[in-house]
Amino acid sequence: MKKYLLLFSALFVLAACNSGNNDSKDSTTKSTAAATEKTSSKATTATSENSSSKNSSTTSNTKTQTSSTKTDSSHGDHAMSAMDELQANYPNDKFPDPATISGGKQIGITASEEQGTLKVNYYVVNEETPFNDPALNDQTPVAQFQRKAFDSKETAQNEVGQTYDPNGQQVDLGHNITGYRSAGAGSSFIMWKEGNWSLAVRANNLEQEDPVPLAKQTVEYLEGAFLPVPKDAGQISLRVAPGDFQSNSVVWQENQTVYTIMNSDSMSSLKMAVSMAK
Repeated sequence: MKKYLLLFSALFVLAACNSGNNDSKDSTTKSTAAATEKTSSKATTATSENSSSKNSSTTSNTKTQTSSTKTDSSHGDHAMSAMDELQANYPNDKFPDPATISGGKQIGITASEEQGTLKVNYYVVNEETPFNDPALNDQTPVAQFQRKAFDSKETAQNEVGQTYDPNGQQVDLGHNITGYRSAGAGSSFIMWKEGNWSLAVRANNLEQEDPVPLAKQTVEYLEGAFLPVPKDAGQISLRVAPGDFQSNSVVWQENQTVYTIMNSDSMSSLKMAVSMAK
């Protein structure tokens, strides 16, 4: 009987030990699972934060690129040519078409206004040049436009300086227009009138120049082109041989204002004036 009691006691102790070991194993397993879960949660949170940071960075970069593109586009939209800037500075004035100034060549422009006189100089350039670029001051203009205000119409009319002498030798210039040829001081002239315009072509006798061909070319051109209408006087003075920008001039009055176009080339001066009548 004592043997059975001892055996039963031993079995009871062994069962208790096994139970403790199982509880310890379960506790360890639960602790390990909890730690794993926490680690996984932290990893997930860190991954999410990194992903969010990357998305935010990508969005920021995209916005920066978009902003940069808009800035460049905006700058391009507001880029102005020299002619556009001239017109923006003098919005109430009309100017010659730059394409007529020097056979379609690239033109640089400077302008200044003092005591009621606006002067616009035009230069032939190799590339687009900003309006009033200081570099142009060292160059010689190929043409000039002036607008000058006077106190009265009479003073303005006298400024035009019309020249017309119908007493010379008659020359048929075509289109029912008669020119009058005269000579003096080593030059010969042909003069005629068209409306309120007086026209004169000058030739150098020492160079054996003939004013008739240029006079006929002028009449032919003006048959299909229209000059500004003078109010009340206009004068066109052309030279056969090319010279500086003051060689050829087209001057006309509009009440108390006198407009002047000068160009080194005779036909270009006419084309500049015609462009202002459009």
